Amino acid sequence: MDVTEEMKKGCDFCTEGNWAEAMKIFTRLAKKGVREAQFNLGLMFADGCGVDRDFKKAAKWYTKSADQDMVEAQVNLGALYCEGIGVKKDLAKAYALFESAANNGYALGQFRLGLMYENGWNVEQDYSQAAAWYRSAADQDQADACLALARSYGCGWGVTKSETTALNLIEQAVKLESPIAMELLATLYYYGEGVPKSLTKAYELNRKAAEKGYTPSQVAIGMMYMDGEGVEACPELGVTWFRIAAVQGNPDAQFNLAIAYDFGKGVEQDYAQAAKWYAMAGDQGNADALCNLGDMFENGRGVKQDFDKAFQIYSDSAMKGSWLAVCSLGDMYLKGEGRPADKAKAIQLYTEAAKHGCEEAVDELNALGETIPEIIEE
Repeated sequence: MDVTEEMKKGCDFCTEGNWAEAMKIFTRLAKKGVREAQFNLGLMFADGCGVDRDFKKAAKWYTKSADQDMVEAQVNLGALYCEGIGVKKDLAKAYALFESAANNGYALGQFRLGLMYENGWNVEQDYSQAAAWYRSAADQDQADACLALARSYGCGWGVTKSETTALNLIEQAVKLESPIAMELLATLYYYGEGVPKSLTKAYELNRKAAEKGYTPSQVAIGMMYMDGEGVEACPELGVTWFRIAAVQGNPDAQFNLAIAYDFGKGVEQDYAQAAKWYAMAGDQGNADALCNLGDMFENGRGVKQDFDKAFQIYSDSAMKGSWLAVCSLGDMYLKGEGRPADKAKAIQLYTEAAKHGCEEAVDELNALGETIPEIIEE
């Protein structure tokens, strides 16, 4: 059996999920210097297919393949050097690898090289060079490059600003089945930016991206079902889509699912479930979720009442930018919940929150007969 036939057999094993047999074939060929086999081994270690994920071993095999000018290996290895995964971060090496692949006409290498120029990674920032490389890749129907070039035209970075050209590039990426592009175009239709406002088209595009597993679109159509925008209202379906995205770790979906349980919309009200999903979203930095979780601990809703924990969670939420959490801290000081009552401290917190447009803080200041501060323009 020649190398081509062996490679095909190894790939067939991969398709069948028979990773052990694929690994045997690719390892044997890789040791003989077959660059395609070396690349495939790199993929298997990077993705954890049939083996424990090991980026050091992935980098080792990508390097052997890249040294034989396999452009796919060069780009994957360059990405590892960009992030410092499995290798020491080295933007100079990443640039050299992307440049080699790009000069050999590989679209993904051209796109990655464009990113280097756009962000000034290891090179002087050069929007014109970035756009030129994006164009080369977009001309080969590389969807990410289409979106990057659309951004360039939308902002006028290195090219003459043109919303029409940007829109055309987004539509090109949609035709290339990019879920990111679908969600972006859906947003434009939702708000009527550069296209006629159409909630129906926004729903259809988000639905297509959602079915491809793109969690931001799953959240979007969940909201559309909740509010009856572009589709007949059906909170139960909204909850279904929130759950699909939430179990994949999307914090917005986790927050929205918690809201559904908290208020019993589309699902039976369940404070314990609400607290669970608020906590999961909060662990990913969602300030609003933390604020709501703090409220649950303050009032003993779905969890055991715990003023100290509520104060800690509100403080974390406030640090992450929630002015409602700042107001809630004021409430705790005013009521003396878990700490000595301190009206002056409460007023100070209410005032700070009110400056940033928190209506609840304004209401509290009014109730106390205090002066309402002018809102700070953010």
